[in-house]
Amino acid sequence: MSEIVKMRDVRFEPGLFVHFSSGTVLDNLLCSYKGLPKGVNYMIIGDPGVGKTTIILDLIANIERQAVGTRILFISAEMNEIDLAVYVQRYPKFGNLNIMFVESDFDGDRHHLQEIEAVLQQGWDIVAIDSFHELQGIVKEEENITMRLAETKLLSLIKRHNKAGNDRRTNTTFLTIQQVTKSGAFVGSNRLKHMITAMMELRLDNPKNIYSDRYIVFSKHRRGDVGVKLYYSLSSTGDVSFDEQRYRQELQLRNLQNNVTSQLRNFATQFDNLFNQEINN
Repeated sequence: MSEIVKMRDVRFEPGLFVHFSSGTVLDNLLCSYKGLPKGVNYMIIGDPGVGKTTIILDLIANIERQAVGTRILFISAEMNEIDLAVYVQRYPKFGNLNIMFVESDFDGDRHHLQEIEAVLQQGWDIVAIDSFHELQGIVKEEENITMRLAETKLLSLIKRHNKAGNDRRTNTTFLTIQQVTKSGAFVGSNRLKHMITAMMELRLDNPKNIYSDRYIVFSKHRRGDVGVKLYYSLSSTGDVSFDEQRYRQELQLRNLQNNVTSQLRNFATQFDNLFNQEINN
């Protein structure tokens, strides 16, 4: 039976509510209080070629530079060392990240799930996974289990470390890239969706044109706003470039729309009150 509690009686470590800062405008989207929270799960989806891996690597590399001593791990189930070498040439700061490569073992002698469990037990502040679906498939094959059971094992592992079930008693935040369908829809079960604190979407203004403008937007967010777009560019070398001016304009337009909507509601309420008074009289 689940325990019944009152939130006023639940105690947390004060440091749990100190967020990680990347030092970029992206912090404003990550949380209403700016920065990446602790002990949460952010899922990243997007159109093919939009730069999901690059955005996440850039984010965690910036956090590592801003907060010295932050323990960050990147688990790559999509790319090997040779693939990532190309990223490091263009973004040298990625070379300082701790990376665990997880590749399918065709000989059947390895069990990456146990290796991941052992590594996570050390305690990490942030763990990025690329991608959940690929890692799920590897676990399925190596453990000879169903995809659903593989998902259950991975979600249980994530939940345990969210709640500081590791040697450092650290509330781990997970940034997990997930695959999408051809139409751009999220791939995953309802259980996976329930575990997500926020859904970060990377999209193209024109999905049929890979060269069209790219932006980040949250479609689900328990810690911040949804629907606000942050445009970015991958054309420069060294850092992802965010269009902060366009973002500020987007916020101003959003606030203006909210104010107009609020005024219209007030006028509608006043009209209803006057109309009802006339009827009653």
